[in-house]
Amino acid sequence: MAPLNGQTGGGQAFGRDPNAILNECRDIDRGIDSIESNLERLRFLQTRSLDDPDASQNTATNRELDTLSSETMTLYRNFAQRIKTIKSQPDSGSPRNAPQVGKIDRKLKAAINQYQNVEADFRKKLQAQMERQYRIVRPDASDAEVREACSDTSNQQVFSQALLQSDRRGQAQSALRAVESRHQAIQKIEQQMVELAQLFQDMEALVVQQGAAVEVIEQQGTETVNNVGQANVEIHGAIEKARSRNRKKWWCLLIVGK
Repeated sequence: MAPLNGQTGGGQAFGRDPNAILNECRDIDRGIDSIESNLERLRFLQTRSLDDPDASQNTATNRELDTLSSETMTLYRNFAQRIKTIKSQPDSGSPRNAPQVGKIDRKLKAAINQYQNVEADFRKKLQAQMERQYRIVRPDASDAEVREACSDTSNQQVFSQALLQSDRRGQAQSALRAVESRHQAIQKIEQQMVELAQLFQDMEALVVQQGAAVEVIEQQGTETVNNVGQANVEIHGAIEKARSRNRKKWWCLLIVGK
């Protein structure tokens, strides 16, 4: 298993060691496998967080979830950088190295897509929970009013009016705190999805040396890339529900899906 920072122990002397690229590819391959265990733990913590009556970000579950999420993002960043370094080497496109370079490139893209799906699903569940909490404040609210209130909790006027209209002020204030906390979690998910999409886009823009070898790699990876693109189509639905002031940031996700 790779270290949490995604770095090799001593680096690779690409210019001196003829096996350096293959060795680095193998190390990255094993490191990407370690992300799988992170994602399983993330799913578990997300479920526990949703079931916890205390929605604050200071609970033990949410602190662990936040830490693990940050560590996983660090892995993605560093593996992407290491693959970029490999692709910049003249021998990365050689018949000997190109298949392994293509393999880890596709594998990391698929892992990024998997994390996007995990976070998109969690975001959807958080949004649904927020809407249920808001209905505690305003049981008579229309669907449109609930969506508006939960789309941006910085709009304090909406909540202030709801609290004034509620005859269950204690419950209303508790529900409001829960909604605000869940909204913070959604904001972090949105930021991470934007960053993941940018990582994916950057990797798409990188090409290994020697075009003929690249064509072979791309032919072998067509099915995986298509699957990634299709999965991102589902993510776009969640993105469209984000606050309108963040919409420009989400165009990178549309680019990823192409």
